[in-house]
Amino acid sequence: MTFVKSLLLAAALALSPFIAAAQSPPPLGKPVFCNGTYALCIKALCQPVVGPNQTVRYANCSCDVRQGWSMGPGSCQSRVPVVRNARTFLVSTYSNLYNETNKTMSCGNSNQLWAWCYGAPCVVDRANPNKTTCTCPVYTGAMNTLGGECGNDGNDGCNSLWSAAAPKADAAANGLFAAYMKKNGYPHFGPAAMCPASPAK
Repeated sequence: MTFVKSLLLAAALALSPFIAAAQSPPPLGKPVFCNGTYALCIKALCQPVVGPNQTVRYANCSCDVRQGWSMGPGSCQSRVPVVRNARTFLVSTYSNLYNETNKTMSCGNSNQLWAWCYGAPCVVDRANPNKTTCTCPVYTGAMNTLGGECGNDGNDGCNSLWSAAAPKADAAANGLFAAYMKKNGYPHFGPAAMCPASPAK
């Protein structure tokens, strides 16, 4: 992370009492399962978008473009990638594709900033079609993420802004996805292992 980006992130984190957002995101609802192209953000590092009066309501998160089964809001047709003005747009949804290779970093601070990318709009990187930037609403409170490598990736663990989910929503998403895949005979992974110790807050 560059020095300037580090300063911007530190400033945004210091603004947490002024974020105009609810303490927790909307519930998952009844997800729709689709087989196709989707954005997967559960381990994405994000950059805050500073708005009027220095509020931080959204973040731009660097997510992966994946193919296969995912669950999300809206119909499968509404989640098909769309090309406009030579840019490809798609939707961030959920799968447990990274559960085998990444561990869950849990950050329990009530003022913790994190981005909720479920159903967020994304635009694919022109230079790298395997990467996409998703614009996700920001919330505060305890969260789980597959990002951060348990605080050992050089991005300061829980002091960075990650795409994440509240612990209950994280467990619910894992359970719903695994149950659907198992019922239909598709390969999937179990819950990701937890980090061995909570990173410094």
